[in-house]
Amino acid sequence: MSTTLMGFVPVARQRTASIGSVVRDRLERAWRNFVTRRDLAEMDDRMLKDLGVSRAQAHFEANRPIWR
Repeated sequence: MSTTLMGFVPVARQRTASIGSVVRDRLERAWRNFVTRRDLAEMDDRMLKDLGVSRAQAHFEANRPIWR
């Protein structure tokens, strides 16, 4: 007789994320950071003002490491 409830999977039997999927997720996040920070660095003052971001804030964010 099973002690599990319908739809319930004990923690020990839950499928964990594989190393490959973790690495892929981190690479995707790093790429997304790279692209968005590059775009931010290329924005003119009018665009930054629309976003409510100063030139100094944009410069700081654009120069952060992509893994953070």
